[in-house]
Amino acid sequence: MKRLAAVLLLCIPAAAPVVAIAAETEAPTTDAQQDSAAKPEKPKKICRTETKTGSVMPKRVCRTPEQIKAEQDAAQDQLDRKQRGI
Repeated sequence: MKRLAAVLLLCIPAAAPVVAIAAETEAPTTDAQQDSAAKPEKPKKICRTETKTGSVMPKRVCRTPEQIKAEQDAAQDQLDRKQRGI
């Protein structure tokens, strides 16, 4: 039992400097980290396979959610105009 207590006491002081060293190495930032933080994030794109009318070859198309919404709104507007006879 005394041997176990002695081993535990020896392990505890050794762990404290390791934590301090790890904290010191994480603090400074490099130029590469600052450059990556300064770059704006690319917008998330949603990709799907589409086959155009009159074609048998599918094509992969990637768009942002804003582009998809704009295309849906334009298609709905075109449909509404056609139904109203404009």
